[in-house]
Amino acid sequence: MSEERTYVIGTHDAEIERLGVQHRVWRPRVLEFWRDSGVTEGMTVIDAGSGPGYATLDLAEIVGPTGRVIALERSRRFLDALEAHAHARGLTNIETVETDLSDFDWSRVAADRLWCRWVLAFVPEPAAIVHGMARALKPGGAALFHEYYDYASWRLAPHTPLFEDYVAKIIARWRASGGEPDIALALPGMLAEAGLRVDAVTPHVFAAKMTNFASRWPMGFAREFLPTLVASGDITAAEGDAVSRLLAVVETDPNALVITPGVLHLRASKPEQIKPSRVSTA
Repeated sequence: MSEERTYVIGTHDAEIERLGVQHRVWRPRVLEFWRDSGVTEGMTVIDAGSGPGYATLDLAEIVGPTGRVIALERSRRFLDALEAHAHARGLTNIETVETDLSDFDWSRVAADRLWCRWVLAFVPEPAAIVHGMARALKPGGAALFHEYYDYASWRLAPHTPLFEDYVAKIIARWRASGGEPDIALALPGMLAEAGLRVDAVTPHVFAAKMTNFASRWPMGFAREFLPTLVASGDITAAEGDAVSRLLAVVETDPNALVITPGVLHLRASKPEQIKPSRVSTA
């Protein structure tokens, strides 16, 4: 199976651009999350499932020349984009590794922090990957996650049944493909089983008018995913055209809002090693 077909929308130039928009929408909240989680100079940070590396580049600038960012990504095309951007910025503290997360030898690195955004929702065995991530953390290190907990909260205002039916079909296709869109609901348990302690959980949902830049993230995905559902037979061509017309109308409505799918930011830490107590021989 080609690389393009194993990604939700693909790895082509338009998707790299869409992911850039998505990163810019979320960037202020993500930077705050990283800061609150202690990401700082000199650290080794893993970007697990880096995509074309927009977060990787930000992390590399934060950890500075004395730190290192290890970008794990299975798409060579995405890594090529990341490496080109890193070269253009003069960043030399990024190591790229072409790998599927399920195949990566997590014992080969020791990280202070690990960042993972919208990856576990798409893999067939997320718990196994979480166990690997836990092995890669230094004692006292932390894993930082950004995953959906309520994908069906993606709504339009005013109430639009056609759009909600479209979202329901996206969710059904996602699960039929082996993923779980609401993976964040299971993540705390997975982290505990992997020996990590959940230290912070913050939900994020926002609403944006169509004139707001933030609306480009959910509305862009709504348009780009339509051909996938038509090709899979989950919706007919006529149904796809109806959704496309709806999106065009909504995006020109100055009073319309898009309410985004619910996301959780979770921080989980690896306990410090317990020093054995001294036993008196007196």
